[in-house]
Amino acid sequence: MNKNESEAQSAAVFVYRLVFGREEPAIWLGHLDMMRTFERSLRRAKIPLAWSHGYNPRPQMVFALPISVGMAARADLLDVSCSEPIDPADFLRRINSNLPAGISVSECIAVEQSRDSLMSMVDQAEYLLEAENICMAAEVVLSGNEPMFTEKVRKGKTSSVDIRPLILEWKCHQQDSLYIRVLAGSSSNLRPDLLLKHFVDQGKIAQLSADDAAIIRLKLRLK
Repeated sequence: MNKNESEAQSAAVFVYRLVFGREEPAIWLGHLDMMRTFERSLRRAKIPLAWSHGYNPRPQMVFALPISVGMAARADLLDVSCSEPIDPADFLRRINSNLPAGISVSECIAVEQSRDSLMSMVDQAEYLLEAENICMAAEVVLSGNEPMFTEKVRKGKTSSVDIRPLILEWKCHQQDSLYIRVLAGSSSNLRPDLLLKHFVDQGKIAQLSADDAAIIRLKLRLK
């Protein structure tokens, strides 16, 4: 093996996409805590991680879309880069043996390394919102075509945004259970709490119901 071939092999990165869910008590972890939790679990599982370069090397991991505190997930995505190949079934067994209560990985899939990060490929998200009388509110507010302006706070600045174009599909499961499919990702993204806020602002559900709402991210869709 010549020098160039040796350097290419040593620089090779093998990417594995994890499909994971989280429930109580892990729903109370913030995004940085989720990153640290997976990093510790991967290291305990002795997964051959690929590391970034520089003064503060970190494992090369990319979450598809950060998840808010208090939100459950059924099939979120995480790309993990490894320095050597590993059998996906073995990866799955080892990571699940080292994750804390409330987090589990259902699939591990080897994917091709891409110039586009997983986060940039997120296009849509599906959610289940559970709150008292939420379907009655949806039938009144979402059935029309008028703009749905809602105040949004970002980086300390408040702006008014029309969230209707961000809602792609909705349907009632039960009186207190609403399914929505929305635009998601870095360019356009609807957080479910903004929809709940709009329902409250329109007087369709109580503030207490919105505060106590259960939000489950069912699935992320990629471009």
